[in-house]
Amino acid sequence: MRHFPKGMLVLAGAVLLLIGGCTATTPRWPAISELPTDVRLQGRWVWVDLIADNVDIEKRFYGEVFGWQYETYGTGKDAYTLIRVDGRPIAGIVPYDKPADADRSARWLAFMSVPDLDRAADQATASGGRVLVPPKHLAGRGAVAVLQDREGAIFGVIHATDGDPPDVLPSYNTWLWIELWAKDSSLMADFYRPIGAYTIERQEDIGDRPEIRLVAGGYPRAAVLELERQDLPSTWLPYIRVKDLRQTLARIEQAGGSVVVPPSPTVRNGKVAVFLDPLGAALAVAQWTDENNAGNKP
Repeated sequence: MRHFPKGMLVLAGAVLLLIGGCTATTPRWPAISELPTDVRLQGRWVWVDLIADNVDIEKRFYGEVFGWQYETYGTGKDAYTLIRVDGRPIAGIVPYDKPADADRSARWLAFMSVPDLDRAADQATASGGRVLVPPKHLAGRGAVAVLQDREGAIFGVIHATDGDPPDVLPSYNTWLWIELWAKDSSLMADFYRPIGAYTIERQEDIGDRPEIRLVAGGYPRAAVLELERQDLPSTWLPYIRVKDLRQTLARIEQAGGSVVVPPSPTVRNGKVAVFLDPLGAALAVAQWTDENNAGNKP
């Protein structure tokens, strides 16, 4: 029997409580797109939820750093917080009670668009993964499930009722990119290939780290990077697009976050960094201008 990091299982438990418990106080969930699109692209990462044991701390931090606005659905400890940028929904916050032995108080969970959740779950398990939260329909949002890949990284899959958000270059302070930091990049690219209907493209190494891009609909949708240390857990890392990286990092530290991977001239021209929020959730930020081509991600 394989053993998985306790923090990952805590995250799955929080999501299970979200899906199973919040439905009682949230009869209709907010859609992931501002307007119905009826368009869904398999393999595109379309939504992100923050699982946190102190929603108020996270709201204050991200509001100060990125100017995010919030709207609450449901009541009490099961309330779901929708995050907006310029009125457009981009993510949510899920509350949970952190066990005393959990390694952190917050984590981000990203969702991939798929046409058939049962098939995605079967593909994951056939390749050595697990189903943590079986497919379930959430009124107003669509069908969702939470899976775990063969290295332990947790991710969600979704088939949105109204379709995915428009597939355009994101505005500032919204999601730009996502990477899987894995122990074996080739193995994990093969794991996700059928789930996202991806074409695999190998890129030049980032330093001494091999990079593989997962392509769907003619564009790169994610990348798989090899971890620098094999004792680190595999994890998905979303990126936020920012206008000025240096100013953003200053706001992160002023608001109580910490920069754990600072910009380096040898990594993507010094335009990316990784930080932890006050509760320990990790995100990356990338300075990405309108002149950059949407097909050439960070």
